[in-house]
Amino acid sequence: MAEFGPVLRKFRKAAGLSQERLAEVSGVSAAAIKTLEAGRRRYPWTQTVGLLADGLQLSNDERAELKAAAARPKAGIDRLPPDVADFVGRAEQIATVSDLLTGGGQAPGVVVISAIAGMGGVGKTALAVRVARDLAGQFADGVLYVNLRGFGVGEPMTPLEALNTLLQQLGFALQRPPETAEEAAGIFRTACASRKLLVVLDNAATVEQVVPLLPGTATCAVIVTSRRALVGLPGARPLELAVLADDEALALLVATAGAEWIETDLQTAREVVARCGSLPLAIRIAGSRLAAEPSWTVADLARRLADESARLDLFGDGVRASIALSLAGTSAADVAAAEIFGLLGLHEGNELDLKVAARLVDRPESEVEPLLEHLVDLHLLESASPRRYQFHDLVRAYARELAPADRTAARERVLALYVGMAWQARMKEGAGRAWFDEQWTAGFEHLEYGEVMAWLDAEAEEILAAAHRSTADRETLVVLTGGMMRFWHARRRHTEGVQFGELALTALSEDPTCAPVLAVSRIRTHLALHYAARSDLETAGLHLRDAVAAAPVETDTFNHFACTVSLAQALEQLDQLDEASELARAGLDGALSIAAELVESDARLAVGSLAGRFGRFAEQDHEFGLAAAILRRGYPELLHLLHPEVSTSYLRSGRPEAARTWLREHLPQARLSGDKSAVAEHLRSLGVAETALSAYDDARLALTEALDLIQGGNEELEARIRHNLGSAFSGLGETEPAREQWRLALDLYRRYGMPEADEVLQLLDLIDDGEHSQETEGQERKS
Repeated sequence: MAEFGPVLRKFRKAAGLSQERLAEVSGVSAAAIKTLEAGRRRYPWTQTVGLLADGLQLSNDERAELKAAAARPKAGIDRLPPDVADFVGRAEQIATVSDLLTGGGQAPGVVVISAIAGMGGVGKTALAVRVARDLAGQFADGVLYVNLRGFGVGEPMTPLEALNTLLQQLGFALQRPPETAEEAAGIFRTACASRKLLVVLDNAATVEQVVPLLPGTATCAVIVTSRRALVGLPGARPLELAVLADDEALALLVATAGAEWIETDLQTAREVVARCGSLPLAIRIAGSRLAAEPSWTVADLARRLADESARLDLFGDGVRASIALSLAGTSAADVAAAEIFGLLGLHEGNELDLKVAARLVDRPESEVEPLLEHLVDLHLLESASPRRYQFHDLVRAYARELAPADRTAARERVLALYVGMAWQARMKEGAGRAWFDEQWTAGFEHLEYGEVMAWLDAEAEEILAAAHRSTADRETLVVLTGGMMRFWHARRRHTEGVQFGELALTALSEDPTCAPVLAVSRIRTHLALHYAARSDLETAGLHLRDAVAAAPVETDTFNHFACTVSLAQALEQLDQLDEASELARAGLDGALSIAAELVESDARLAVGSLAGRFGRFAEQDHEFGLAAAILRRGYPELLHLLHPEVSTSYLRSGRPEAARTWLREHLPQARLSGDKSAVAEHLRSLGVAETALSAYDDARLALTEALDLIQGGNEELEARIRHNLGSAFSGLGETEPAREQWRLALDLYRRYGMPEADEVLQLLDLIDDGEHSQETEGQERKS
């Protein structure tokens, strides 16, 4: 009888279709068609044959020929459990496992093993059974199957028990059953040597359980499934089975609940599978519940699943039992990992950092890391990147159920970690010690500034979320804000800086005693800087006036002069030049009187900016040179932050050439800082200066590099870069690229509530108006 692959290929070529086109017209994936034509899967399911025949528009005789080629010959032993009736998708994984098991090329005597691992309920057994049934015809002596009970009720099968089961499936009735696993393994390997068998070892506990069960001959193949990553299994080709893809998850919901429930509200149905975490077990249970409740709609199901605290209840015991089985091991590592599992569930963020995990469970990082890796091996966690982990949503919900009732201490330990890391960054940056407690940073002294900043980059979103959740702990919130404000500024994440600062001010207004008086001026100063960076200079000025008032010169001298200088800078940008000049001079005199070099540098920047506004350009250049010299001498790590400020001042003074010269001269120094945000800001400023000089191509190059540096990492800065890049394209006469950049900038500005959105909207309107004018003019010429 002809094989299916050549017959399908013949009909496809006769129809003049490519594999991809046949996939489109038939609804069978291109990967499945390639697998069938290559002979790696010889016996497709009846439904697949029908879809292909419809897509090829075959006659009745041709359909009969295709169907006959798909018919399975009588096979040998078949010990497989029933196939899953609603199995969907997994075409790529089926093809991968099939290729491994039938691809050939293995060395003589080497067994090809495909080891399928994944979390409970993800469909490992279903996939293994589906592949085994597909390949059964290629193993003349049949398919063996044994559930090793690695996870489930009772003890795992011993190798001896499993081998006796396999020998029984082969028809062995030994007068004297083997007494040891070694003896049984020898008999099994001898039996396999003259046979072509596929062996499915399902639900394995450990590598040690599996190794004695391997046939030992290249005529046989093995599929192993396990909730553990079977690291070290000889000859194994591992496959980590993830949750279903979005479309496959939706198809499974349709298969279990019925299309009539789902097709009326596909968007809500997608919410349902998302709340099931695309886990096949959970989707099947949810779909079955929907089918069993005639009064429910898919929206009712989605509403019930929206409550995380009650979500597991809707799944009955199915999901809970599946996760519990993965935790039920008895090894020392299993027990230790289970002990910390509940506390780990208290983490709210997308990724769980090792330091955070160690604080949650109150154990050293060196002790916690191997336990986290063990949970990864059990597929109860995923390793997102080194020292960072992720929960599946349903696994996290179950872990949270296991957490102790009093969760305050664990969360306080995590907040203390955030405080320590934030203030460690501030102190290594050279912050003053007037508002500082050594206890905040105890234990972090060994970390370098770059290490701390990289950690804060990764954890920043969760720190902000933790601040929103922890508003009742006012003292910690204010201290955390004081540590984080410079980080937000250094990373140009000004929206987060504003949110953090306002949370702290609310806490201070509710309880003025939760922090020392001097904390108020420092928080208001940083908050003002973030408002100013968001182009809200009026609000920045108000906060700075309050900051000056909260820092009397008699009791908080340093901060009084620092706030005075910052207020002068804000007023200069608001064109209140006389008051700004008075304050800038007062700030400079004060800084010199107490030898505060950082304040002096900022004061000279302010004095120079004001000189430029009054047309005193020589004085402007002189003050900027002094400001840079101070930083170069005492604070070289901060020098790169000065350059965009100087450039902006030159541009406000009508000196774009001076801005470009300064930025080009100091660009190599900015690159040496290693701070991507700072380099991108420097390049953005250079692009703005080049645009002001009509050097649009140079502007495009600088801004494109800035965008490459920052894209995906800082959306506020990305918005400004795209805004400026659109202007460069517009100057070059490239309307469509300009429009694209401005639209992207507009989306980001609106997302963060930034006032520049109005300016970009006007630019887009101008493009549209210009095109309309040209079109009208052209029509008038024709007429």
